[in-house]
Order: sequence, then structure tokens, then C-alpha cells
Amino acid sequence: MSYQGHCNCETFSVNYFVNEDELTVNDPNATLKMYEDKKSLTSNIMERYFCSRYGSPVYTKTPKAPGKIFLKAVLFDTVSVPTTEVFINKQYQWVTIEQGEKQA
Repeated sequence: MSYQGHCNCETFSVNYFVNEDELTVNDPNATLKMYEDKKSLTSNIMERYFCSRYGSPVYTKTPKAPGKIFLKAVLFDTVSVPTTEVFINKQYQWVTIEQGEKQA
């Protein structure tokens, strides 16, 4: 499932909600790092994985969705149209909602 989010960190991103066991990260230089985000809007401690060389986000894990990850769509050359939108109260005015897109 592809969704777009308006985050409490004032960013906008498109993510793929995928099964964790279906993801393999090849990291031969050990650049993938994780930090615990203790200031999430839901008060859950989020595990945010990122490239320590460039700072690019890779994926996020939350205790609200065990066994699932939010894989950053920006990692791919082609991004699917989002089907769900979250944190709409943080939505920028210039962001439009596609007809039929579910808001969570």
C-alpha cells in the first residue's frame, strides 16, 4: 500500500507499507543506522532507519504495526500514486487530495 503522510517533523513523504520479512537491505559498508524517535505524534517510540553517509531516510518501524515497515518511496525511480493519506491535520495548503484517496 502506498500512502502519503504529513509528519509532525514538518516533512512530507510517500511511503510503502510492506511486510518486514519481505525486505532485504544490502548494506556492505554498514551505513544503515537507526535512531529512536521519542517525540512522535502518537507518543510511540519510532525506529527510524537512515543512511549515515548521506542522511537519507530508508524506512521506519512502529510498535503500532508489528511486522510491518514504512519504506520510503523516494528510494525508487518510480513512485506509485498514494492510496491513503495520514496526519492530514499537518497537510500543507498546496497538497491536493486525489479523488478516492482514503484519509486515515
